[in-house]
Amino acid sequence: MHTVPVDVQIEKIVSGINALPEQVAQAAALALNRTSEWMKGQVSKELSGEKRLKLKLIRDRIAIARANKKNLKSLLNCNFRGILACDLGSMRQTPAGAKAGGQLFEHAFIATLKPGAKTGIYRRKTAKRFPVKSVMIPIFDEATKIIEEVAGDEAKIVFEKRFLHEIRRITGAI
Repeated sequence: MHTVPVDVQIEKIVSGINALPEQVAQAAALALNRTSEWMKGQVSKELSGEKRLKLKLIRDRIAIARANKKNLKSLLNCNFRGILACDLGSMRQTPAGAKAGGQLFEHAFIATLKPGAKTGIYRRKTAKRFPVKSVMIPIFDEATKIIEEVAGDEAKIVFEKRFLHEIRRITGAI
């Protein structure tokens, strides 16, 4: 089977359809937004599988700045500073440390430091009682690596497919 590169197909379809510039812009914006949603799903799935975390914890840290006809940019805003250990699930104190979401955090303890504040998992910074630090799971390096993999050729192919679909749908050339 012989395949034609997708960018050649886009040029051929757009020139053959006689699409208006507004229609092309609308199709591009829709394709960008759908590609961003696809990227968010891919990054979330891979990162949650690699770090053994709930998918919701990762999805909530990725926001999409959507494209429109006037602004043909769609951005993934990612907050990958780390995930608090107390967000993983129900917490339990053990002799070895604290457990949450099936993960053991050695030498950690569960506490509510301020009245009315959220209960968390902490570790002492020194041998003294204070200061303490919240236990976080670092995800920045893995997330950066996964985003670079997903944002490569695969995202370009997904965008081109979605653009072709949208331009055909908008112009009625299905």
